Amino acid sequence: MHRQMGLLRELQALDHYIDHLRQQVAQLDSGERIRASIERTRQRLEEVKTRYQEIYAIATQQEQRLKDLDERIRRTEAELYSGRITNPRELQLMQHEIEQAKRARDEMEAELLRVWEHLETTKHDIDAAERDLNELERYYEAHMEDFRQRKAALEAEISYHLHERAELVAQIDPEVVQRYERLRERLGGTAVAIVEQKACSVCHTTLTPYTLKRLQTEDALIACESCGRLLYDPELAQ
Repeated sequence: MHRQMGLLRELQALDHYIDHLRQQVAQLDSGERIRASIERTRQRLEEVKTRYQEIYAIATQQEQRLKDLDERIRRTEAELYSGRITNPRELQLMQHEIEQAKRARDEMEAELLRVWEHLETTKHDIDAAERDLNELERYYEAHMEDFRQRKAALEAEISYHLHERAELVAQIDPEVVQRYERLRERLGGTAVAIVEQKACSVCHTTLTPYTLKRLQTEDALIACESCGRLLYDPELAQ
């Protein structure tokens, strides 16, 4: 049984290493945060584009209103200076109307200038968002290539050690393996404890003389009275 326990100790060391490799795979950055950043940036880009279209529509409407006002001023001035109107009161009203229209035109031109400036700023925002999106997408592609390579390397190593594990398990009594597997599942992955200075290496409980004697004399699996792990004494294997 000492040889079987020695093989179990090797199996446990191998299982611990395989667990470590699997944990490394689980801890690999799959790019989720980068994808979330890409999605936020893409959404920001769409929002800015929508705002640009809204501002552009306002600018187009204001330009048309300005053209209509210019046309109205032109027609009124043409009528004013045509000579057909001779009534001083009517002429005065037309002159006043033209002056009001020109003041309104000045205000509309100033407002239109502000709208075009806002439109230009929004266009810069679109360009910035597109640059950010392109940069994030390039970074994501590079990151995922590295992720795939790391994952493939770890999975290849796991596969190699699983084959090694199968060869090792084939050398151990099936009932011993079954008990080991049950303990490993129940006790957090560690089913075998080493006897160190007459104590269990895992729970550190001092073993009774009876248990130590059984390890020396019985051809059986001996468990720690405290934690229940199978005990392996390296000195007995010498």
